[in-house]
Amino acid sequence: MASGGKSYFSENVPKIVVQSLFRKYDTDDSGRLQKTELMTLLKDDLGMDSKQAEAVMMLVDKDGSGAVSFEEFFQWLREGQGLKNVDNTTRYYYIRKAVDLFKTYDKDASGTIEPNELKELLKSVGYTGSVESALKVLDKDRNNKVSFPEFLQWLNWIPT
Repeated sequence: MASGGKSYFSENVPKIVVQSLFRKYDTDDSGRLQKTELMTLLKDDLGMDSKQAEAVMMLVDKDGSGAVSFEEFFQWLREGQGLKNVDNTTRYYYIRKAVDLFKTYDKDASGTIEPNELKELLKSVGYTGSVESALKVLDKDRNNKVSFPEFLQWLNWIPT
């Protein structure tokens, strides 16, 4: 990945600079970057390949909606994670594995694992409790589905 992209992820970058970058790619002026818009930003401006951009998209889209608000994007930048998850080979390896595993159970490609999909996931790991009780633990934002960040936290593969 191009190292020049890291400058966008500095905690010291003024909010107005990030807003300008965000607006450049918000081509439909919706105030949200749709998946294709964010993928273009990550690949064109930050030099990521498609797999890296997909992993970052899934990490930034906290609610699994398929779009990222400015606040989600800005918070992700300010958290200091920036490119750490794709620049560090070990972290990226585990994130990539998690993305592939997540997509296995996200049968409808909605960007979230819904209760019926969660049932299959839980069965595959030998969980014998109810889907409802598992959902209470996994679903941190209480929207009745598991987003990728929630799934990644559950896996506990990546140290914070």
